[in-house]
Amino acid sequence: MHEVLYKHPNDETSYPVDFVNDLTGDTSISSASVVTAVDSGGTDASSTIVTTPTRSGMVLTSILKGGTDGEDYRVTFTGRGTTTSNDSTRMVELRVRIKGLGNI
Repeated sequence: MHEVLYKHPNDETSYPVDFVNDLTGDTSISSASVVTAVDSGGTDASSTIVTTPTRSGMVLTSILKGGTDGEDYRVTFTGRGTTTSNDSTRMVELRVRIKGLGNI
């Protein structure tokens, strides 16, 4: 995992991933770039956790939303360069918690 992110089940968090250092030789990422999510049991949770990503230059952004309290999700951002067609993958562990976030 590259990073751990905590969020409340009701929160929506915009999460950008910049692939500029990962996909050298490219100036933008293609529409083949995707964001997926699986829960701790390995079940695909993409439809409930991530939105369709947006692309701007080398940045792939998705809204991280919903989730079940106490569940940990592995969110995978896969960027594909438009020039090289190379892929780079970055992962985030998303921990969904109602308590223990410091604002309760």
